[in-house]
Amino acid sequence: MIEFKNNLFYTNNNEWAEKINNFVRVGIDDYSQRSLGDIVHIEICKTGTHLKAGDSFGSIEATKSVSEIIAPISGIIAKVNDSVKDSPAIINIDPFGDGWLIEIQPENLSELDNLMSLDEYKKFLCA
Repeated sequence: MIEFKNNLFYTNNNEWAEKINNFVRVGIDDYSQRSLGDIVHIEICKTGTHLKAGDSFGSIEATKSVSEIIAPISGIIAKVNDSVKDSPAIINIDPFGDGWLIEIQPENLSELDNLMSLDEYKKFLCA
């Protein structure tokens, strides 16, 4: 069964975003990691990279395919989770916890309002 986490924002590219103080933590959701299969490699832009919402900030290589990871909001990459770069399978094990990818210092937190709530995301997945 696909796991969902409340109090997150979701994108139509299957990323999640969580506001943590003045930063936004980003990862891929359980649906996406299950669809990809075993994740074997990840590339993520470096800290300090400026992103616009919709920009690719990396890619995930899995046994089934390679997928781009898309920024849900605009800002600067403030932190990269090096653990997933060293052990990408963490994303398969804990996509909402230890499998997070980056933290963004947002230009405008109101961009989160453009993302989907959990209920909206569930409807999106069923469409």
